[in-house]
Amino acid sequence: MKSFSYFILLTFILLSYTALSQNTITTNSPVQTSFCAGGNIVVQYTSTGTFAFGCVFTAELSDAMGNFTTPVVVGSMPLNTGVIAGTIPQNTSFGFNYRVRVVASNPYTVGSVSPTPPLIITSTAISATIVPSPSSAEVCEGNTVSLWVAYNASYYWSTGETTQTISVTDGGIYRVTVTNFLTGCEVSSNPIEITVHPTPIVNLGPNIELCNGQNSNLDAGPGYVTYNWSNGSSGQLLIVNNTNNYSVMVTDQFGCTNSDTVSILVHPNPIIDLGNDTVLCGNYIFLSSGIGYNSYSWNNGLSFNPSLLVETSGTYFLSVLDSNNCSGFDTIIVDIHNLPSISLGNDLSACGNSIVLNAGPGFSSYNWNNGLGLNQFFPVNTTGTYNVKVTDQYGCNAKDTIIVNINSLPDVNLGLDILLELNNTLILDAGSGYLNYQWNTGTTSQTLQINGWDYPLGPITFSVTVMDANGCFNSDQITITIVQPSGINEISNIEFKIFPIPFSETLTVISNQNLSESKPILCDILGKYYYPEFTIDKTTLTISRGSLSTGSYILFIENNNERVWAGKLIIN
Repeated sequence: MKSFSYFILLTFILLSYTALSQNTITTNSPVQTSFCAGGNIVVQYTSTGTFAFGCVFTAELSDAMGNFTTPVVVGSMPLNTGVIAGTIPQNTSFGFNYRVRVVASNPYTVGSVSPTPPLIITSTAISATIVPSPSSAEVCEGNTVSLWVAYNASYYWSTGETTQTISVTDGGIYRVTVTNFLTGCEVSSNPIEITVHPTPIVNLGPNIELCNGQNSNLDAGPGYVTYNWSNGSSGQLLIVNNTNNYSVMVTDQFGCTNSDTVSILVHPNPIIDLGNDTVLCGNYIFLSSGIGYNSYSWNNGLSFNPSLLVETSGTYFLSVLDSNNCSGFDTIIVDIHNLPSISLGNDLSACGNSIVLNAGPGFSSYNWNNGLGLNQFFPVNTTGTYNVKVTDQYGCNAKDTIIVNINSLPDVNLGLDILLELNNTLILDAGSGYLNYQWNTGTTSQTLQINGWDYPLGPITFSVTVMDANGCFNSDQITITIVQPSGINEISNIEFKIFPIPFSETLTVISNQNLSESKPILCDILGKYYYPEFTIDKTTLTISRGSLSTGSYILFIENNNERVWAGKLIIN
């Protein structure tokens, strides 16, 4: 009988365990999805299975991300009613993704997480905090403080205003009640007190007029924390002596500021200029400072007029007062001397490049044609009028002028150096219109005939000197190289361009006629002929240096027993 009782008890326990192991809790989505921190919440759920008598059903709130790592209890019920009424903690952070679940204590069962949509919880801890701008609650008279709260659905300030930001100028205590724009919850702010301090008093006085060199002492008043003058000074007092508008800003112990400005007008002292110390090159001089002053005093009473006649050497000074009662003063030393004497002589003519004009020695300075020359002697190379101003040791000046006619040298040109065959004749012409001709051969005519047979082979230099109607001379010379006759007639109806000159490897010759049947011939200064390698392309002939030596050559172009003088070239 006892064994049977044990069997019945064991069976009951097994059945109870089986029933308990099948318990479930399904958390429903709350009907209301938007809440305020500190507000009420109703969590509904359904369950299956059997829970022990006295089992506590607890509603838990996740963090703002929907995680239950550290859940927060929002309410509990010792009966399985399917509904738990709770309160969201006041310090719950604002978030858009909160979830709830229900947990049973006996047997311990964790219910499912509430489905979407998630819960939105508005934190009231900062939503109604008043933020002043500027940040200090103490301001100075005349300044405006902006009071601001975070964005909400509505606002009601203690002033009766209903905007997010209000501006106040009076001291006092201010509050605001806001309605959260998500949840519709009302939150009242902590009070904020605004203190308004009076504006400091600063007075720099009336505008001031001074004379140059005088000072004025500006006083911003004692007792301020800082002084900030427009010129950067930072003391209570400022010494000024320049024309300007001077302003100062003072700051008291509350940080309140005020400023004042005063205009300083500094009148310039009269500028008395009697001139530099003067060397008087004559009998007398009038000294004058100009008119328009209230008073004049020469040498402390020598005269009271604007001008003074000076006939003797000495030191003279003048003091004046203008309409602003500002004074001016100047001094001059007057020294009287005779004028210097200078002569450039009579007007003259000269030949060639230049002549030298002489202003004479002993002067302190010379000035030719206003700075063209600064010495006693002055070279002249063009026709014109020349003047010089001299200054002696006393600063006295004198001036003289001369007309100079520079005649250019005769333009005589015998032409370029040429070759002359031994059996030919050449006429050199020095040009017409000259009074005199003198050749180095002794001939005195305009032209000189050169017969090749009269001279040995090789170069010979001929020169001529001519004189024109102005008596001016000039010379020129030419080198004629006597060479053996080639037996070929020369022609001159063809033109050439030769480049480069000098050349090292090849020379190019371009003609205005076809050179297909031509060949080049070179002749050195001793009359020796050379026949270089070459190529021809119609009007272009290219010569190769080959074994030719460095030096000067004459180039001939030969075609059908006719020879043309093409020009001179140089091989380097």
